Amino acid sequence: MKRTNGAWSPSRAGVAMLTCVIVSSLVLLPGCGGADSDAAADPDDGGVAGGRTAAAATTLEAVEWIVYQEAVVDLPGASVIGFESTVLVAKQAGYVKAIGHQGDLEIDIGVFVAQGSVLAELHIPELEEELREKQAESRRALAEVAQSKAAAEIARAMKEQVKQGLVEKQALRALREVGLQRISRLVKMGAADLDKQDEARFRHTAAIAAVKATEAEVVTAGANIRKAEADVAQAEAQAQVAAAAVKRLEALNSYRQIKAPFAGVVVARHVDPGAFVRPAGSDADGSPMFEVARIDRLRIVAFVSPSLIGEVHKGMKARFHNVGGVRDGLAISGQVDRTAMALDPSSRKMRIEMHVDNHTMDASNWLAIGQFGTLSVLAREWTETDKLAVVPPTAVAMDKQGRSFVVLVDESGGSRR
Repeated sequence: MKRTNGAWSPSRAGVAMLTCVIVSSLVLLPGCGGADSDAAADPDDGGVAGGRTAAAATTLEAVEWIVYQEAVVDLPGASVIGFESTVLVAKQAGYVKAIGHQGDLEIDIGVFVAQGSVLAELHIPELEEELREKQAESRRALAEVAQSKAAAEIARAMKEQVKQGLVEKQALRALREVGLQRISRLVKMGAADLDKQDEARFRHTAAIAAVKATEAEVVTAGANIRKAEADVAQAEAQAQVAAAAVKRLEALNSYRQIKAPFAGVVVARHVDPGAFVRPAGSDADGSPMFEVARIDRLRIVAFVSPSLIGEVHKGMKARFHNVGGVRDGLAISGQVDRTAMALDPSSRKMRIEMHVDNHTMDASNWLAIGQFGTLSVLAREWTETDKLAVVPPTAVAMDKQGRSFVVLVDESGGSRR
């Protein structure tokens, strides 16, 4: 791993492992880089290349064995996508009536739009007519509610009137009963004839019948009240149904306006005034109208092979560099913000993301959606406080295959790589 001015950069792609085992008071053979290195190296090593002599042999201090891991994972082909991105499709079929405006600019590619901005308006005449019909039905239902409430008030008033009539009939019955008793006493005394007594009895009977009839009217008035109240409840329910139908049509009519779901930039426009658009969820795919994406914040997406997923974790430092379309040397530092923790079924690789605040960079260096480069992940970082065992350059030789190794000897004069 290379470090320059506090910044890190990968020394090669992938993760490599170099093991150094050094024993106390070991002396390097002349073959550690000299002209006789073929004799010093293991014959199976294929020989070493170099031009040093035996005088370049070096005595090393005793150190413990270490395993040095070059902890930089390079992931070429990382791509830039919007932090949020969506293709807008109409909810209802219709014709494009007009394209919206953002200030003086017509909505088109490259135009920044605020959340809720109207991008286009559709013309759906049958939907507008249906809304007016439902609004009329709602008004009629409200009138029926008022009418049924008035009928209920009339029924309650009628009941009160009948109850007052019952009081009157009951009083008349009592009067006829007193009159009958008085005439009956006069007949017994001989002061009145029987015809008077019969007339008084008939009037009393009629008064009793009138009371019973009025009591029945009271019951009928109570039933009328309950019916009127039921009519009120039914009318109110119908009014609620009509109001719900109006709200549904208003919601459908609101879909005539295609609005931006979030603040971003229009990256694609597929319609012009007069174009017919198909709705989403129809037999055919819905007609795309616009594509809006956030570019103030971006996702750098890369995919990690199964052999390296154990080396990459959320929170690790990361750099996006070798980006096509920007000036040479531009690199963006960040961290691994998300890992899918699952392999993609098609590629058998794990998706990771680094999030970038695009607006914090110079406008000339803004990343564009679709750019690609290399995402390097720093799996481990060593600092000056870390105690790492080292060997001098003269202890490292190269074999014919270009592999680095350390040639060691023991006191008996044997050698091993």
